[in-house]
Amino acid sequence: MTPTRQKRRVQVICAALLHIPIVAIAAYALASGVGDHVGILVVGLVATIAATVMIVPYIGRVIDGGSVPVAN
Repeated sequence: MTPTRQKRRVQVICAALLHIPIVAIAAYALASGVGDHVGILVVGLVATIAATVMIVPYIGRVIDGGSVPVAN
């Protein structure tokens, strides 16, 4: 397996794992009425997308051996 393919596989798996909370919220909402839980579904979806957009490039830089700035 090429290094690029390995990196993409790790990125895809991490992105998929970030979606577990939204899947759990959606399953709960489906079981108890979606209309009552639209607000939390939207918040969960936005949070999931934001986390995915932030973590995937970070993982790519770390795997490539690039520098990651230290938080102050």
